[in-house]
This record gives sequence, structure tokens and C-alpha cells, in this order.
Amino acid sequence: MALVSVTEAARLTGKNRATIHRYIKQGKLSQSTDATGSKKIETSELLRVFGAISASPATALQYDAMQHDATVENELPVAAMQQKIAMLEQLLESKDKEIQRQDDHIDSLKKAMLLIESKLPATPESATQPVMKKSWQFWKK
Repeated sequence: MALVSVTEAARLTGKNRATIHRYIKQGKLSQSTDATGSKKIETSELLRVFGAISASPATALQYDAMQHDATVENELPVAAMQQKIAMLEQLLESKDKEIQRQDDHIDSLKKAMLLIESKLPATPESATQPVMKKSWQFWKK
């Protein structure tokens, strides 16, 4: 039979841990040692002393939740996976657009800073207009 700890034995029988310890001390319940040297109680002993044992509602719910989680992780339908993939692709695309928008904004801010620092011509036309030459500067291009 399976070996369980005193806490697990109390949970299975619906008794208090102190009751389990008292039964062991009185000799009504035998205790054995597992391979690691820990004190454990065989479930057959619990059946002998307390009759039918059952898991508490919390334990049953935890077991059901663990089984459900394992099932959900291992057996997601292909359609659900494809839907998740499509949703993640849309999210990725929207994030890329947001990054591009922010990069464009940063570029415009850099141009504004250069304009403020007078390192960039005020208008693009003034940069392309030829500089007026004096009549005596005929050799300059």
C-alpha cells in the first residue's frame, strides 16, 4: 500500500493531526519508515483503524484542477492554436506600426532640434537657392 505523511493521513481521514499522533502513541495506528527515513503511515493502516478514507473536497478540487491543466496544455485543438497564432501576428503587426510611428516622431524631433540650433536651413528652398554673387565674382560658380 501507499505511504502517506501524518498531515496527509489527517486529511484523508478527516481527523486532526494531533489525533493521528495520539493514535500512533497509543499503539492503535502503526507507523513505518520510508526509504528516505521519514515517518510515514500506510494507507492500509488508515483503512484498518478509521474505515473508508476519502479525499477532502479541497484535495479533490486540486486534483481535478491539476488534471484539467494537464489536459488543456496537452490537448489544445488545432483551430484554437491557429486562432492564437493569428491574434499574435496581428499584435506583432500593430506593435511594428507603433514602433515605426515612434521612429518617425523621433526623426521629426531631431530635425526640430537642429532647426532650433540653427544648423539646418529654415526652409528646404533656401538650401537649394543659389547664392547671389557680386558682379566682380564672375569666376565663382
